[in-house]
Amino acid sequence: MKAQMQKGFTLIELMIVVAIIGILAAIALPAYQNYTKRSADSACLAEMSALAKTSLADLLDPNGEDTINLASASSNFTACTALTGSVGTDLVSTAFTTKAIRGTDADISCDLEKGATCEIETTP
Repeated sequence: MKAQMQKGFTLIELMIVVAIIGILAAIALPAYQNYTKRSADSACLAEMSALAKTSLADLLDPNGEDTINLASASSNFTACTALTGSVGTDLVSTAFTTKAIRGTDADISCDLEKGATCEIETTP
């Protein structure tokens, strides 16, 4: 007489698979959340860098036309919160800061005096 072949999984096998999936999810979920926060910071940094370079070019314009309005520019942000700081008529201490909307609590600041360099400043 032939032995019958097993048809299906035992309860132990299913519980092991569920435990493995749970462990993988416990590891992957925090890593994914950190990734999305860092990508939001990077997106905001890109927006601020573009605004800083445009503002610097506007300040160095020999025609002297002020074409950048920071209040209206900050309303067009998609990755950054409202802009703080100002752009003056000279490059001395001209800087502005913001935070990413869905990012970490890090400040993103741009300094036009240093050639429109922008950096993320994390608070300890």
